[in-house]
Amino acid sequence: MTFPALVVAALGLWRLTRPALWADELATWGAVRLSWSQLWQLSGSVDAVLTPYYVLMKVYTDVVGTSTVALRLPSVVAITVATLVVTALGHRLGGARLGLVAGLVFAVLPVTSRYAQEARGYSFVILGAAVALLYLTRLVDRPGRGDLVGYATAVGITGLIHPLNGLLMLAGHAAAIAWWQLRYGGSSWRVTRRWAVAAAVGVLPAATLSVWGSGQTAQVSWIGLITLRSLPIIPERIFLSAAIGGLVLTLAVLGVRRTPQRVVVAAAAFVPMGVLFVAGTQLPVWAARYVLVVLPAMAVLAAAALIRFGRAHAAAAIGLAAILAYPGHVTVRGEAGHSQASLRIAPIISPRYQSGDVAVFPDTHYSIPWSPRDIYERYLPEPRPHDVLRTAPQRSNGRFLAAECPDATCLGVPPRIWVIRADNSLDPLKDMAAGKREKIEADYRVVQRWQHPLLGITLMTRKES
Repeated sequence: MTFPALVVAALGLWRLTRPALWADELATWGAVRLSWSQLWQLSGSVDAVLTPYYVLMKVYTDVVGTSTVALRLPSVVAITVATLVVTALGHRLGGARLGLVAGLVFAVLPVTSRYAQEARGYSFVILGAAVALLYLTRLVDRPGRGDLVGYATAVGITGLIHPLNGLLMLAGHAAAIAWWQLRYGGSSWRVTRRWAVAAAVGVLPAATLSVWGSGQTAQVSWIGLITLRSLPIIPERIFLSAAIGGLVLTLAVLGVRRTPQRVVVAAAAFVPMGVLFVAGTQLPVWAARYVLVVLPAMAVLAAAALIRFGRAHAAAAIGLAAILAYPGHVTVRGEAGHSQASLRIAPIISPRYQSGDVAVFPDTHYSIPWSPRDIYERYLPEPRPHDVLRTAPQRSNGRFLAAECPDATCLGVPPRIWVIRADNSLDPLKDMAAGKREKIEADYRVVQRWQHPLLGITLMTRKES
């Protein structure tokens, strides 16, 4: 029963520090370094829905520090515990063999170890979804007071860490309960009422948090609408491997049965994805990491299908899945495995640094405008170009971005400017305030440009008179 968890723990610790912190993780790093009063002030203007996670991480990092290992280790632990829960869920639905296979399917997914190495709350969301699903399968069987409390707690924690994942998880659970009601009629009212009360209690904290942060939409303004043409890429986006995604989804479909507990798991696996996809065609809300709550259920259904094929076939399928997943595991552990090549800033700038150099940053980037300055502060050691325009640090005074002097009045006349971006735009001055852009564009020309994933660096020098 513990073997899958050991596999996940080993994968989670494997090259834990090799991928650089990317924008979202840097946001966590920046938030936990604030004072408590600054964190509350920031939460009032941006990232309110992430405040519970930031609070937990701040309490933790105040003790252990903010190294990459320290920031990511809680996620390793959370995914490891989630694997134990998935194994227990499989055991409940079909015995020890199903539990073992479910745990192993969950363990080999590239997406599982990707979020085991992410300094963000998604690993806790996956854990909460697994625990909530385990309690839900007990509720539709013999609901007891302890199961109701456990379910409400799991729903509450999942929603507090990520309200949208929690809401989508509840949509799947509601669909399962609706099927239960239709199937068994009046005799199921007791189960339905108890679930409704537990769900309402569990969702209350997340609902309160969502209302608090309802006006804070800038952090997700990068999301666009999706169409039916997006369907083929969804398995790759969710599972971080098209081959693994296709295999698991196919097996999950084959694992569906019309038994009460299996229907509960099927609803938890497929309904959240369907709801988010339909919503995403009308509203800019679809992102693969917003449906990570489906992973425990998917693993159990896929394992149920494998068990039907026999022990030898199940073992062969797990082996095949591990082989297919290996490239994905390697990719997410690359230097830019978390999509942003933050580590490349020092090898580019440090050897070329000259006294008098300054650094400037775009301030209206549509997606992750905070990350270039965070990369500069975390990964570029002294001596380094002076952040000449900054008048107040990022995340201070309730502002997510650093305050800068207006119209670049404090730029002066440096001999060289390093422009550090969170993309590879050919225009290094794109997304800069008009005054800053005009001042730099008038007096400086591009000398050299470096491009890496979500990191663009441009060196500019003064134009000759």
